[in-house]
Amino acid sequence: MQLFDVSLPTGFAIPENNEQLTLSLPLLLASDGASAPGLTSALQYENKPKFGPSAISNLRFEVVQYHPVSLNGRLRVMYDMQLTFGCEDLTKDHLNQHSYYNFWFVPAKGLLHLKSDAPEMPTTANEF
Repeated sequence: MQLFDVSLPTGFAIPENNEQLTLSLPLLLASDGASAPGLTSALQYENKPKFGPSAISNLRFEVVQYHPVSLNGRLRVMYDMQLTFGCEDLTKDHLNQHSYYNFWFVPAKGLLHLKSDAPEMPTTANEF
């Protein structure tokens, strides 16, 4: 599973409901923001065992559930993925992919933690 943190911008107000969270997610996880490498890397890692090198684009977010009292919930990340196969220099588009992440806000540290559902893949060392 992939686990990473997103630093909350200075003055960020913790969302009080699904609508506010839905509006905040593109700002917090924008493809051109500081958090983009963490999310993009997690999505690439999640898809690596199935395919190979990939490029992630067109990030979109949907709140599956949000508990404003406990500041945690679950979101669906939708994205497009372009795979490159090195032997033939072939690229293939996989549109409208999705992954699920559990999340929780830690206001005291100014962080948003995200944890994927995708299990860690065993390493070769684990096989022996």
